[in-house]
Amino acid sequence: MQNYNEIINKLKDILSKEIGNKKVFDKDIAKVLDINYDTFRKQKQYKKLPYYEIMTFLAKRNISINWFFFNQLPESLIESTSNYIILKYQKSVITSAGGGAINYDIKTEPLIIDKQLLDYINSSYKYTEVIKTFGESMEPDIKDGSLIFLDKSKKEIDSTNIYVINTPDGIFIKKLNIYNDKVYLKSNNQAYNDIKFKIDEVDIVGRVCGVLIRI
Repeated sequence: MQNYNEIINKLKDILSKEIGNKKVFDKDIAKVLDINYDTFRKQKQYKKLPYYEIMTFLAKRNISINWFFFNQLPESLIESTSNYIILKYQKSVITSAGGGAINYDIKTEPLIIDKQLLDYINSSYKYTEVIKTFGESMEPDIKDGSLIFLDKSKKEIDSTNIYVINTPDGIFIKKLNIYNDKVYLKSNNQAYNDIKFKIDEVDIVGRVCGVLIRI
């Protein structure tokens, strides 16, 4: 894999061709990656590459990731790389299948997923994110440490579906039932009691459309 300077220079070459072979500066790269310039300068100081932003830049232009980072010939990669999509993996955001999770640091990493997988679970490319869960209250469907595919565009409530819910006690992953002005968070594991909130105390983040379980 190429080093920091080589990758940034390659970005500048691509951008330069887009604007008529004009000289490209760091501030131009920060802008096209949608990164605050001061943040970009700090990242440069520590040679820290903004991988998610770069891969989003490449995806919008149908540029092969393998070619960009590893100099592999793009001709043999066009078909395979076009079948993949980059999702946000909210690595530091943890949803609780038990007693509620409080999240302070938000750190997003890119996760490359085959589009056919999202088609299979009927999850939107644009609105799907990946989040880790902990706790046993949603077993056997969702085990402790599973990764869930969360579609943030799907918030209509159905008692048979599983949702990620933001509450005053943290973020939960549960089934939902609504009675009058109360919301009941229900577990699959019968050892766990329902959790009750007022309807205006909760915010539905989205619906769980798929689960990746580590055996």
